[in-house]
Amino acid sequence: MWKKSFAVGLVAVLLMAVNVSAKEANGMTQDGEKRQAQKIVQTAGRDRLGDFAPDFARYNDDILFGEVWSRNDKLSLHDRSIVTVSALVASGILDSSLKFHLASAKKNGVTKEEMVEIITQLGFYAGWPKAWAAFGMAKEVYGEEK
Repeated sequence: MWKKSFAVGLVAVLLMAVNVSAKEANGMTQDGEKRQAQKIVQTAGRDRLGDFAPDFARYNDDILFGEVWSRNDKLSLHDRSIVTVSALVASGILDSSLKFHLASAKKNGVTKEEMVEIITQLGFYAGWPKAWAAFGMAKEVYGEEK
């Protein structure tokens, strides 16, 4: 039970840390425009598991990405990326899925500076060794940008 409370609290702290305004939380842009949903197309499930676990592959590609991630008119891709990276790091999932989501976060507009702050924050709440491992991957993904 405490893990669920911790995860909910962590998400709340992270959303506050990235300055999610009430308008953004309600699917509005900063200037009051209604944010448009962008359909996410994912084939990784079918590419890697299609023959072996076709139902799981479909859930990954069509439900998780095709439906949940595509609800970006309600929560931006930027913020979904922050939540996802945070959940993976906090859970100790420091494999290729974290690297994929770090790259997605970069593509979705999470800056190097934001990612450094996110992982630093996670170090205190999720564990220092997890943050060290996440920084190793983030450094590969973000490189030495200026």
